[in-house]
Amino acid sequence: MTTNPSVRSRHAHRRKRWWQRMLDYSQAQVRNGLLRVSGAFIPNLQAAVLATASFMLCWKVLGMVNPIFAPIVTYLCMGFSRNRQPRKVIEFGIGASAGVFLGTIVTHSFGFGWWQMFLLLLIGPLIGRFIDRSDIVTFQTGINAIVLAAIIGINAQEEQFSVIERLVPAIIGALVALIATALIPSNMVSRPRRYIAFAIGECSRALRRMSKAVLDGNPAELSKLRGLLAAIRELLSDAGQALTCAKDTASIKWRSRGTRAELIELQRMLELTERMHTTLSMLQRQSRGMTAEIGSIPELAKVMWHVADLLERVSEGIRNWERPTGARDEAVALAGELRPISYITDDEDWRSATLVSLVRALVVDLLELTGLSMTQARGMLADTGEFDPIEDPDATSVEMPSVMWGTEELPAVCDESCMDDRSLPVDSHSDDDSSPGNDRPQP
Repeated sequence: MTTNPSVRSRHAHRRKRWWQRMLDYSQAQVRNGLLRVSGAFIPNLQAAVLATASFMLCWKVLGMVNPIFAPIVTYLCMGFSRNRQPRKVIEFGIGASAGVFLGTIVTHSFGFGWWQMFLLLLIGPLIGRFIDRSDIVTFQTGINAIVLAAIIGINAQEEQFSVIERLVPAIIGALVALIATALIPSNMVSRPRRYIAFAIGECSRALRRMSKAVLDGNPAELSKLRGLLAAIRELLSDAGQALTCAKDTASIKWRSRGTRAELIELQRMLELTERMHTTLSMLQRQSRGMTAEIGSIPELAKVMWHVADLLERVSEGIRNWERPTGARDEAVALAGELRPISYITDDEDWRSATLVSLVRALVVDLLELTGLSMTQARGMLADTGEFDPIEDPDATSVEMPSVMWGTEELPAVCDESCMDDRSLPVDSHSDDDSSPGNDRPQP
């Protein structure tokens, strides 16, 4: 039975799109991996040095023979992050120490074999769960119990060591990690800021590719973007974890309490970027259907490219922690030109206006990333009317402006070149437009 050539062609085309999505996803994951490695080198170096120091402390100073659990516990507690969470350090230390204690007791009392292994795995995690609700304590208690039991059971020389002689190195290793966590100076904002700036840059990359596909009228290329968007979703999840870790550490370290305002701002930026990612996913899906039916949409592609360029400049501003005033001024001017009716080529076809509405939503998120509140950002869009706090007093409580880059007056960001007939006030900061990207390629 022969297969229809058109069917074979469709199957081949689907396989090609699948491989392209996987390639995009893999490339994005490589970029994300390199970002993680660059951030983990120094923390890993610190963990290695401190683990060695705890071993030397037990071996040379306290005279213990082969205190292997001291460096193990220290290294586990320190981890790979610059922003160590003291609570997790304590949880690792408690779990590891409890596991060492339990493993030593059971092996010295009953030896080591299959049923002792079963017993340790049965009661170890339950004891860890009793000690604390943390999964870290539970796993560390069970794992370290069987590791210690195996070491004692395999090496007959271990019989000479008492429970205390095995427990003390584990406790010392945990204490070394806890003291180091409290004393080692660290920048709480650098890691989450790097993640968020990178995520916004990846959103810009996705929007550029989307713009090119809309310009070419190529729905297949738009379909391939799902891999990149999926990788951005994972990157945002990593950024959220980094931010949570930084906030927990800053709440305990007295030297880092001055960074709380920046962490609040980064939390605001992360939420906006997550919302922007959702809008990008919707825009990718809607653009694919539109280009499949009507082909190229050059006017919309130009606007999408412009927004991508502004996102890149905002990403650079966040990375350097500089207020992206120039990008904000330009985004305000762009928002004033985005009238959905201007993009409708057929009076009976409203779908083009739907795409413009999604781009308008991206511009609102972009303006909020530069410091404006939601009400201010929406007020900059064409055909939305001026914001009147007297007529809408509740609007001022919805997504307030940034405490660091925001402004109370509306919009207080434009220079004279982007003023329209609404007579917007001039911001004294808007005369410095040193952001990169003035010579933008056009789609």
